[in-house]
Amino acid sequence: MKIIIVGCGNVGATLAEQLSREGHDITVIDVREQLVENISTSCDVLGIVGNGASFNVQSEAGIGDADLLVAVTGQDELNLLCCLIAQKTGHCQTIARVRNPIYSKEIGFIQERLGLSMIINPQLAAAREMARLLKFPSALEVDSFAKSRVDLVIYRIEEGNPLCNIKL
Repeated sequence: MKIIIVGCGNVGATLAEQLSREGHDITVIDVREQLVENISTSCDVLGIVGNGASFNVQSEAGIGDADLLVAVTGQDELNLLCCLIAQKTGHCQTIARVRNPIYSKEIGFIQERLGLSMIINPQLAAAREMARLLKFPSALEVDSFAKSRVDLVIYRIEEGNPLCNIKL
């Protein structure tokens, strides 16, 4: 799979390293030359120095035949713009990291109107996961299904509990 990652901070570097290890064809884009150089030498990835929202930079990165563009810069609007340009130019799947809580209420609208495959708000996702786990404080494991509408919860029942040895 050909993947372009815009943003070489901690998230971008980790994604590039992990996806490269899985055998994907990775290209990273960032305006910071040193970060691009560090990632491209430590991982088997192509590095491009430039603005990921630039049509020319995305073209140089191979957006025309890319399968996925992931925008994880520190600027929400830049991530959205990178994905919009990639979607309209390369017709690939796009994922944008959007951290501003103001956009959280509008994620569905933004995703649909811009044609993005996915928008991720890491802080909101972490908060939701914590809240979900706190609903079942004594559970050993909680797995969600059907878009989090159904939870499968695993409990350990101590000997002597009225539920012990009851077949379901």
